[in-house]
Amino acid sequence: MTLENIRSLLDYHYWARDRLLAAVEPLTDAQIWWRPNEQSNSIGNILLHLTGSLNHFLNRNVGGIDYSRDRAAEFAERRAIPKAELLALFDDMVARAERTFDALTPERLGDPSPEPKMHSIVLEDLLNVLAHLANHTGQVVWIAKMVRGDLGDVWIKTHRSEGAWKKSER
Repeated sequence: MTLENIRSLLDYHYWARDRLLAAVEPLTDAQIWWRPNEQSNSIGNILLHLTGSLNHFLNRNVGGIDYSRDRAAEFAERRAIPKAELLALFDDMVARAERTFDALTPERLGDPSPEPKMHSIVLEDLLNVLAHLANHTGQVVWIAKMVRGDLGDVWIKTHRSEGAWKKSER
């Protein structure tokens, strides 16, 4: 797997704003902050968590971009931050990630991980970011489908239209 493959997966198939936007845009602020019980996370909490996690593990650790994280606050938030503000925070993280990838070289993939308790090398950090992001993006889409009841197969439609599946060679 090359650096461009990893960047492509992050850019186009997991975190591209249109993926989450397809699920989140039709929702009201109340739906974004809905939770079935106090122990569960809302879409808003998950978006805050993804923003914080990616700013920490990708942009700070790999990209060297200054960031101070309060993980507990990502899940404790109950103010119902408006959708536009949540998406602006997410967009800022994506812009930082672009800078991180612009500066990242294939040679750095074998460098020691900045989180040695978690991973051995930077490549493992990036693969963990991919898995983590895919997991939470799936949660956002599922919750959005549940609260709206009419999103259909937005995940599959978006993947097909954006080229996530390879074209047949026939």
